[in-house]
Amino acid sequence: MTDPMIQVSGIKKAYRSGVFGSRVSNALNGIDLSVMEGELFGILGPNGAGKTTLMNVIMGLLYPDAGCVKIAGMETCGMFSHEVRNMMNMSSGNPNYPWALTIKEMLVFYGMLYGMIGKKLDMKADSLIELLGLQKYKDTRFDELSTGTKQRMSIAKALLNDPKLLLLDEPTTGMDPNISLKIRAIIKQLHAERKMTILLTTHYMREAEELCGRVAFIKDGRVAALGTKEEIKHMTAAHDMEEAFLEINAD
Repeated sequence: MTDPMIQVSGIKKAYRSGVFGSRVSNALNGIDLSVMEGELFGILGPNGAGKTTLMNVIMGLLYPDAGCVKIAGMETCGMFSHEVRNMMNMSSGNPNYPWALTIKEMLVFYGMLYGMIGKKLDMKADSLIELLGLQKYKDTRFDELSTGTKQRMSIAKALLNDPKLLLLDEPTTGMDPNISLKIRAIIKQLHAERKMTILLTTHYMREAEELCGRVAFIKDGRVAALGTKEEIKHMTAAHDMEEAFLEINAD
């Protein structure tokens, strides 16, 4: 058995608001989770379940209130090393980038931040534009793109550094069905050909059923169910993942 690429232990995270932080909203309430190297693993749950918060904690964009994350066996509690950061990247479900840059300019800009320069960077940007089907939009400014095209650009940006661990937060949100099919095909291709570990969140159960080997259902900031799709369906006596979703999230 391979070693875990991601190991999450006892992660808690609360958001505070109001005067002196008097109102507390618990987003994560003690998450324990392991994702093995080379897995395509799904984090499932309704909106507000804590999926995006968990992804941001794993990526190091949020610090947990308690618990620890290990990436490839390296602890990231409070500090992410350059080695860990260089092996990861993430595409957000709500991409927000400099509004006046075109897709090509955006990829070149972020590529330079990853230490790429010159012809190599230009070729890498062009190859990702082709991979994500963005050729006709490469000279279009970010603020003029549709939601689905912004999402595809975000995935292209997340692949610039050839990550060993790719985090995809709601990767097909806002996309037309035909584009969603293409994105799922690209995700499967990346997983099969590059052997990368992929962690994705989604509330589309058909997407999870098509892409993921194992899944974890998050409910009220906790892991409510974890296993292969077949194990989850057997556990809930469901015919498909949509039925399992409804059963797990029933009050």
